[in-house]
This record gives sequence, C-alpha cells and structure tokens, in this order.
Amino acid sequence: MRANILNLLVLLVLSMIVSQLVFPVSAGDSWGQENESLENESVSNESVSNVSVGNENVSNESVGTVIIATVAGDSHTYGKDSIAAAFEEEGFEVINLGSGISAETFATTAKEKEADFVFSSASMSTTMIQQIQIEEQLKAAGIRNKVITGVGGSLVTQTWADQIGADIYAVGPEDAVFKAKSALLNGSIPETHISANESTSCGSCHG
Repeated sequence: MRANILNLLVLLVLSMIVSQLVFPVSAGDSWGQENESLENESVSNESVSNVSVGNENVSNESVGTVIIATVAGDSHTYGKDSIAAAFEEEGFEVINLGSGISAETFATTAKEKEADFVFSSASMSTTMIQQIQIEEQLKAAGIRNKVITGVGGSLVTQTWADQIGADIYAVGPEDAVFKAKSALLNGSIPETHISANESTSCGSCHG
C-alpha cells in the first residue's frame, strides 16, 4: 500500500516537471506584457488627447485683430456691422467700437489691442474727413506702419482711399475680408473683389 502511494507521488512529481518543461510559464513575462499593453494604451490615449487639444487651440486661434467703427458725427451702422460679422465668420478677432467714434479712440484702441487692421465707415461727406484724422492719429501714436487701414461708406471711393493714404477701400463684407486676407498672406492689396451680392454703388454696404 505504501509502495503504491509512493509510486503515485513520484509519478505526480515527474508529471509536474514534464509539464513545466513543455509548457513553461513565466509570471514576470505575463505581467510585463500586460503592463506594456496598459502603458501603450495610456500613451495612445494621451496622444489622442494632445491632438484633440492641439486641434482645438488651432481652430480657436485668431487670424488677425480688426478694429472697426463708424466715425465721429456719423450714426450709420448697418454696413459696418455686416463687415464686422464677415470678419468674425472668417476667424478674425473683431473689436466693434460702435458708431460716433473719434479718430483718437480708433488709434488708442488699435495700439492697446495691437490690432492688425483699422476699418472705418463714413456715410456722409461731412464725416469723411474723420477718416483723414484716423490716419493722422495712427501716425501720432507711432503705429501707422504696424496696421492696415480700411475705409468704406456710401460716398467713399478708391480715389478717396488713395488720397488719404488708406490701404484698403472696401466695397462690402466679402471685399473687405478678401483684401484683408490677401494683405496678411501676400503683403499686398488686390483689386476690388465684387461678388454677385455686392456692387461698386453699394451705399447700403457701409451705411
């Protein structure tokens, strides 16, 4: 009886030894693979998170800063607000000062906000002179060479813009955005861009 039990124990031990030789199991390797898998998953998730945050930052990045307002003595805002909305839609940061804004306020705000563009609207012959004053105030503030100026209004023309030294004459919203983007990308102002919704006599675009 004892001999039989002893023989069974010997067979059991031999069986265990053979099993280890044929099917080796390493607890350390198993944990290592699992840990590596978890680490890879963690890195992967972190990378996705970083890409997501990065894309969000890029999408929210401003194309440029635009100061826009109707000049002092003028209360027309429809066209000015339309242009402001067009800039916002294209990713620009827009600071809409409203109407009746002095030339000095245009300049001080542009300097404070480090603006890229200063757009002014004047819809009366008696207020167009304010656009000349804006050019002068920007020079006095020492930032005229750092900003691109744009003018518009029911009576404003390309000839007027050239005479006062403005960089852009904007027929309407699409034209203003088109020229502003071209100025940023190419460093030059293209010819007036007129769409089917805009015309050279678009007085309401700046009213």
